[in-house]
Amino acid sequence: MSFYLKYRPQKIADLDLPDIRQSLGRLLEKEKTSHALLLVGPRGSGKTSAARIIAKAVNCLKNEGRGEPCNQCLHCEEITSGRFLDLIEIDAASNRGIDDVRTLRENVKLAPAKGRKKVYIIDEVHMLTTEAFNALLKTLEEPPAHVIFILCTTEQEKLPETIISRCLKFNFRKASPAEVISSLKKVVKGEELKVEKGALELIAEAVDGSFRDGQKILDQLLGRNKEITLAETQKLLNQGEIFSPLKLIAALAERDTRAGLVEVARLMENGADLKAFLFNFLKILRQELMSRIGVGDPVEPEWVKSLSSGEIRQLIRRFCQAGQELKSAVIPQLPLELAVIDWGETERRNEEGKIKNNKAEEKRVQAAKIAGETKSGFKAENSPFKAGAGLNQDRDNNSQGQSHREVNTEEEGNGGLNLNKINGQWSALLSQVKPLNHSVEVLLRTCRPDRIEDGILTIRAFYQFHKERLESVKCREIVESAASQVFDSPIKIRCILGKREKPVSEAAPVIVRTETAAEKDILVTASQIFNGK
Repeated sequence: MSFYLKYRPQKIADLDLPDIRQSLGRLLEKEKTSHALLLVGPRGSGKTSAARIIAKAVNCLKNEGRGEPCNQCLHCEEITSGRFLDLIEIDAASNRGIDDVRTLRENVKLAPAKGRKKVYIIDEVHMLTTEAFNALLKTLEEPPAHVIFILCTTEQEKLPETIISRCLKFNFRKASPAEVISSLKKVVKGEELKVEKGALELIAEAVDGSFRDGQKILDQLLGRNKEITLAETQKLLNQGEIFSPLKLIAALAERDTRAGLVEVARLMENGADLKAFLFNFLKILRQELMSRIGVGDPVEPEWVKSLSSGEIRQLIRRFCQAGQELKSAVIPQLPLELAVIDWGETERRNEEGKIKNNKAEEKRVQAAKIAGETKSGFKAENSPFKAGAGLNQDRDNNSQGQSHREVNTEEEGNGGLNLNKINGQWSALLSQVKPLNHSVEVLLRTCRPDRIEDGILTIRAFYQFHKERLESVKCREIVESAASQVFDSPIKIRCILGKREKPVSEAAPVIVRTETAAEKDILVTASQIFNGK
């Protein structure tokens, strides 16, 4: 017999969740038990076991229907062995239609064959159809005095409020690792097993709060010599050195796409459980992220620390998405491979954007320098052309303003974040916004960052419609959230309406104009001074 059946709780005191022990204990001490109970909680948390104990308690011949069952009388023994006629268990996943519920309603009217109460346990009750729920509702409202309904579900949100409101509800939670270990130790003691240190802890972490799953793993590990080793446990759970996520995290930290893909291929060749692998992968990143805000201990490998908090958050989001896609993937490892490639491509695009912006910056500075030198030549104190300096005054003022604006982009703001850095990571911001809302990403492509001051990024839009759209609450929140992640700093967005600037050429523009008489005289004088040169 499987461990989870052999060691199934038979009394309230045997239940593994202490809060459920207390609440059900109080319920069974009352003279009258509620006619409809709703047990809600994750799989493997003990709902069905608790339901059977309740059925046993209300029909026990020795306790007169109150308190703990004796587990020795005829009724208790028949319920334990599954032979009690007045305990009816229904799987709602297989009997979910209105005809099934109508049959149930007809049988409810019949008196118990042996026991004090007729108990109906409806497992996975959320699977019933709407019509079936409506048919069951009338019975729950006015049940016969000899009937108790116990509804069990893992998905309460799928139940109609009319059903929930007519039941006394008990919430079963996920078990903590310590509670799972305590449950496993009962099996170890009962079977006289030899378990290597650390094996039970490893099982408890892997089963996600399910007592039943923990006992099933223990059953799988059991050998002829009744010895369970840590190495065998790691191998079964895909948590040994060969399946460690540390190599993949190292490749991602180095932005080495090829090494990351090679590691994914190696995992597949060795038969890794990708879901279990992703669980351990994300657990490491989560631990490091939590430690940086003062919750828990940091991760040991140094190269995990080389990732910024923003990069860790991005990795967690990317690989959580990959985990969701694993369920429907035609090629099992493809979601992981795409996540690795996307991570590397983001960095490559960022680098290309930085190089492109640096080259553009060099051209602008050079143009501003040329314009400044030209201007200083016309302003020489002893130059005979001083009186005619107004010829190019407008152009000089424009060059001076452009130069001043470009220099300002080097000023630091908001904890080291400046406009140059914003420009350098603008393509990364677009990539972050695109999966959130494609329309907002398209709008943002038409705009340009203008300045960053006190955590407020001013964006210049060139059309009133674009400005109004980006200022809407929905669009602004999307851009602010994405910008805060990309720049690893809280960012607020403000929009202004601007005109497109014409690019400054590397040489001063040639201005064609008609000379006045005074200007002609100046040119003649200059020609005489410089001997016609």
